[in-house]
Amino acid sequence: MPRSPRLSRSRRRLSPLFIASGLTAATVFSPAGSGALAQTPAAVAGPRAEQLWSDFCHYVLIASPELAAQAGNALLDADPGTLLDAIENSDRNAENVFLRTTRMAELKTVGSDLERRIQEARIERSREEDRIRHDIDLLGKGQRAYANATQRLGSAGQYAAPQMLSALTDTDRSALHPQIMRAMADIGRPLVAPLTAALPKLNAVAQGQVARVLANIGYPQALPALKQVIENPNTDPTARSAAEAAVRVITANTSVSVNLSAAELHLRLGVGSYDTATSQPAALDGYDTATDRGVSWYYDPQLTVTGRPGLVPITVPGSILGDVLAMQSARTALLLDPDLDGALSLYIMANLRRENRLPEGENDPSYPASRRSPAFYAMAAGPRRLHDVLDTALTDNDSALALDAIAGLSATASLEALQPLVRGLNFPNRAVRFRSAAALAHALPQESFSNDFRVVPVLGEALGTNSTPLALVIAADQNVRNQLVNSAGSLNHRAIPAESVAAAANVIAQSPGVDLLLVQGDQNVIEQAVSTASENFKLAATPVLALATPTTQARIASIFTDNPRVTVVTAGQDDLGAAVTLATSRAGNTQDANIDPQGIALEALSLLANIATAPTVFDINDGLPALSAAVSDDQRPRVAARAGDVLALIDNPEAQAVLANAAVNATGDLQPHLLRQLAQSANRWGNLISSDLSDAVLNSLTTAENQALADAAAQAHGALALPTRNAVNLIIE
Repeated sequence: MPRSPRLSRSRRRLSPLFIASGLTAATVFSPAGSGALAQTPAAVAGPRAEQLWSDFCHYVLIASPELAAQAGNALLDADPGTLLDAIENSDRNAENVFLRTTRMAELKTVGSDLERRIQEARIERSREEDRIRHDIDLLGKGQRAYANATQRLGSAGQYAAPQMLSALTDTDRSALHPQIMRAMADIGRPLVAPLTAALPKLNAVAQGQVARVLANIGYPQALPALKQVIENPNTDPTARSAAEAAVRVITANTSVSVNLSAAELHLRLGVGSYDTATSQPAALDGYDTATDRGVSWYYDPQLTVTGRPGLVPITVPGSILGDVLAMQSARTALLLDPDLDGALSLYIMANLRRENRLPEGENDPSYPASRRSPAFYAMAAGPRRLHDVLDTALTDNDSALALDAIAGLSATASLEALQPLVRGLNFPNRAVRFRSAAALAHALPQESFSNDFRVVPVLGEALGTNSTPLALVIAADQNVRNQLVNSAGSLNHRAIPAESVAAAANVIAQSPGVDLLLVQGDQNVIEQAVSTASENFKLAATPVLALATPTTQARIASIFTDNPRVTVVTAGQDDLGAAVTLATSRAGNTQDANIDPQGIALEALSLLANIATAPTVFDINDGLPALSAAVSDDQRPRVAARAGDVLALIDNPEAQAVLANAAVNATGDLQPHLLRQLAQSANRWGNLISSDLSDAVLNSLTTAENQALADAAAQAHGALALPTRNAVNLIIE
């Protein structure tokens, strides 16, 4: 009887690009890794190791952690091979035992160390080709030999696939084929990925055999390759019949339609890999938690001509495994159906994310050097596919991917194609907000569109951006607020304290963006803060760290179980720094460490200058609050000077007044620059300032300490058309 398929269910909402697939990546990982296994002195012999393992299991199962720890620590003195033999010769369920150790504080370390040592041994042993070949031969030596050999091959997991498939395609070993097929089915899921990688390229006999094995395993991840065999017009009729039978068996136990094409199934399998890498990377087929490496497979029939197994594993960093698998599925789907747009979108986004997630200094052997950069394929795919990438990135709170999509759209898209960037204007990451606004501002649209009024304020936010994150601190009690402000400061956050989110509305409106909402109080205080924040576009995606009392923490946490934006911890007991890191990570709001605050501000000012001088739907006056703050920023004179340039372009009394006030109060080289810009403003729009400000300009004229400042003040005085008596008085004094 075929095994019942078990599908991984992700709670994450998929992008509209992807309909419910019915396919996900594996929920059981297989051994993977590379490198020689480090040996330790064989202080524990085989029989002793078996006894210690039995004792360890017994004491874990009866919840006696001290005795279990003694046995476990003694086991660590065995070399990995001896330890693995003890596990394989035991009838204990190791997975269940190690799961129990995670629930006992006294056993977490020793349990983790033992599990890692066993996994290392399995990986090393799985590469012992002679042992695997010997175990395959034992499959035909009787039931007990079969059971022992299958157990060891199962420990090798996916790495047993090359030798087992090679034996299955060897006509000289045909008498052993039934036992090999039975063992493959018994090993099960770890073999699905390598077998399906090979299936479309096998000879007719082997295709039929592997199809029957996959039917007995019963997992839907085999469906794309089976359907590929069926749809190939060159497939042998007998092999096609076996593949069709396998599809009927598997689809009978799943929600996957038997009518889907191979290309569609490969796309959905790729979506499953991408989705799992987003939410549960450790659940991917081929991922090894012990080494944080992963394996993908390809099959080269030419290798079999030389007597080598055709199946070849490609080991990649675990952080990119899901993207590598998604790209492989998407590429196969495109080979079968070049017009399958969803597959192109999946390939583009997985490739971009793969590049983002590749650890520094690591290589990806799955990506040939002959391939172009991910950005090349993204731009070549065009705006529609980049819309899919952006939509998925925003749904996943993936800032790096969103920035990639925005960069591609900015380089290739028309104004109409840029309008999906509106969604990015409310994204929690400042860089994504800014890049979305910058792309829209650069296009200078003349017709209104949804949320067009958000573009200039977002550009204005960039004027106040600096490298220190901003925390909104909410607590009803003043003493608690003060404590939280101090705590935020110790974590390098600038704090805005308030009794409630509503009470801080004006401050929030003037801020460039809030990076963290830190709230402490009872359930009502926390729920109200989250609710109010959700209604404010500047806070709608901001991570919330709620500090609750020990008696209410669990209850409040359960209320927000499905809201990754809200993290609830125990006030005074949890590590606040670690909690902040967790909260921002869960919400996808980690700031770009490479952001250049001054560079972003200057770029924003250039865009605002364009908006001020060109016909466009955007209203430059929406940026006045930010420009007013920037022109007085004596810590960043370049930003202040450029803000003065923009203010001079605005036909508004408030803009000229802000510029005049900044000019008379500035110091150093900034003051003459701003006075000259005040003159430019007056030349364009006339004198729009009050008499008090006019007097202040005159005072700067009469008290100028150097010729450059005096000349600039004189220029402003003349452009403002102030009374000529002032000039006369200067002459005759």
